[in-house]
Amino acid sequence: GYGNGSVSAFSCDAPSGYVGNALDCDDFTASTNPGSFEICDSVDNDCDGDVDEDAINASTWYVDSDSDGYGSAASSTSACDAPIGYADNDSDCNDADTAVNPMATELCDLVDNDCDGTVDELVTSVFFQDLDSDGYGDPDTTVAACDAPSGYVANDSDCNDTDSTVSPASL
Repeated sequence: GYGNGSVSAFSCDAPSGYVGNALDCDDFTASTNPGSFEICDSVDNDCDGDVDEDAINASTWYVDSDSDGYGSAASSTSACDAPIGYADNDSDCNDADTAVNPMATELCDLVDNDCDGTVDELVTSVFFQDLDSDGYGDPDTTVAACDAPSGYVANDSDCNDTDSTVSPASL
């Protein structure tokens, strides 16, 4: 339904194989014409002079501000090829810090380094309250932390945490 502007004929009735317009930019390819959708193929499929714009099979790319290979769901674009500064995923939970991404090692720093939704998992230790300050903790009163908070120790061997004269060392 779209004609080749470089081949024409004058006639009262359209000859076979001719139409009344010269809108086709590639008369040898039926799928390339002004009524076609643009697809990612480096061809001007819709004859508007632009290649692959608004392609129906374009991919979604996510901004990667910290260039760690992981994008942010906060901003995306659609394109056939990855624009500079974009990634093919939206799994970065802090796109301003290259050390924070799904492949990062979790550190004991009150930050979700590996973007799994949990802070400092598997890197904290259990500490035991030491009310009598004898260096031995109460096995029933614990806290998980990176470092021992004030009033807590790393062992749970106190059998009476209210009396500093009663401890494994005094036996």
